[in-house]
Amino acid sequence: MNKLLIGLATLILVGCNTKIKNEKENSKNKQNSETEINGKIRVLNFGTAHLSQTSDANSSQIDLNDPNEKADLKKLVKKIVEFKPTIICLELEPKNNDYIASTYSEYVKDQTKRLNYSDELNSIGLEVARLSGTNRIYGIDSQTGFNYPSLVEIANKKVADSLYISQVMNNYKRVNALKFREQFRTINTREYKMETFDLYNFLATQHTTGNQEGVDEITKFYQRNLKMFSNFNDIEMTENDRVFILLGATHTAYFDIFLENSPKFQLENPNEYTHY
Repeated sequence: MNKLLIGLATLILVGCNTKIKNEKENSKNKQNSETEINGKIRVLNFGTAHLSQTSDANSSQIDLNDPNEKADLKKLVKKIVEFKPTIICLELEPKNNDYIASTYSEYVKDQTKRLNYSDELNSIGLEVARLSGTNRIYGIDSQTGFNYPSLVEIANKKVADSLYISQVMNNYKRVNALKFREQFRTINTREYKMETFDLYNFLATQHTTGNQEGVDEITKFYQRNLKMFSNFNDIEMTENDRVFILLGATHTAYFDIFLENSPKFQLENPNEYTHY
């Protein structure tokens, strides 16, 4: 009888120890999933409208003086902060990193201190950094000019091509006229990003007889995005980092393709951060 009781006690003790061990392992696995996915660095590649006038061919009409729009901006920022980014990348060139750092150190104490560029860098980029408690903010842009209008002009000489350009431009106008929440939801959909990506591929095919103007010009834009991706990869990061990239929607489309085909990174679904 005593042997039986001792045996039962041993089984209970082993069972409890196994349960505790499993709970610890599950907790550890859950914690690891917070910081890594199969050793890959998690990246939230987020498309933004330019919230002040830029040289872009298409600019947003969002009015941040509207209380409702400003409220939606704050909700979006709060949602992105849930991603817990440790690194933030902005559409500024790396040569501006010291300027970004000095401005941000002032911004943390006084939110009227701003980067002298399009306002999404401040209202989204710096604010997400402030609320996330990170000071690792980097510019990854690589400015390159190219003659976009000349290719549209060539396309407009053909009926079918002109119709396609008109459809795309009308959709841009429609999206740019949307209110803040709907606009950010739209530009972060796969469909919208691929539409703008396809437009640039289409423009690459435009040329006059015996020339390759489209290829020559779009190569410059493609090179810009590759340089941006190179700048991004120059940033020191580990699998424990979470990276928030804030770029114009077209750059985001290119980065989606670069990132999803890289063994180093794991893309987050941006749509999860536009519904609030």
